[in-house]
Amino acid sequence: RAGPTWKGLAGSQRKVFVDGKPQTITADAAYLRESILNASAKIAAGYEKSEFAMPSFAGVLTEAQVDSLVLYIQTLK
Repeated sequence: RAGPTWKGLAGSQRKVFVDGKPQTITADAAYLRESILNASAKIAAGYEKSEFAMPSFAGVLTEAQVDSLVLYIQTLK
């Protein structure tokens, strides 16, 4: 099963779960970075009960690679 789309993600308001509690956040650069490095920190609404999870890319991607991914996601309108 695929996760939420990246299209239109950057800058949008997102419903997420943090420690099982619902919140609404803005998908800014900090959120995108956190989601790449620690995907389970904030789980997108609708995916909180999924048996699949995105792995952490902390220590796998370089800072430059994470920055490039964030910039790429921000271009997807």
